[in-house]
Amino acid sequence: MMTVSLCERCEGMRVIISGKGSRFLLCERSQTDARFVKYPSQPVLRCQGYAERSDSKPR
Repeated sequence: MMTVSLCERCEGMRVIISGKGSRFLLCERSQTDARFVKYPSQPVLRCQGYAERSDSKPR
């Protein structure tokens, strides 16, 4: 069973695709708050900055 990360449903997350096709989840909160890691290790199961996106679909 695969655990889905909170990042997949968070409004503060942006998907980054590398030139080689690797997929990374960028925490946009890291740009303004040093408590957050730019590219958190996945899966993230708890996060103080989590806020569910209104569309709640994985990006």
